[in-house]
Amino acid sequence: MYDLDTAIFVYSAIRVLRKKKRVNRKRWVHPINSERLLNGAFYNLYNLLRADNEKFFNYFRMSQSTSDELFNKIKSKIMRQDTVMISSIPAEEMLAVTLR
Repeated sequence: MYDLDTAIFVYSAIRVLRKKKRVNRKRWVHPINSERLLNGAFYNLYNLLRADNEKFFNYFRMSQSTSDELFNKIKSKIMRQDTVMISSIPAEEMLAVTLR
């Protein structure tokens, strides 16, 4: 009888631990990452830098025209396709992160 009680207790404890693990994994994407399009550094800073040529040059170490020319040359090679599960990082943002 003692072995049956011990087995039931161990089984119950394992089920409780597994249930706790499932509860901890509620989020698939952290809120910081899901708000990247609204509050991300690229989206806040890039348009401000584009408005000021000198600041843009100091930040990226190239002029806006050179940056645009480089972007047009490599755009087709670095672009990714959006999927149902996740949206891809825009090619312009990938280039900006690489240059920085």
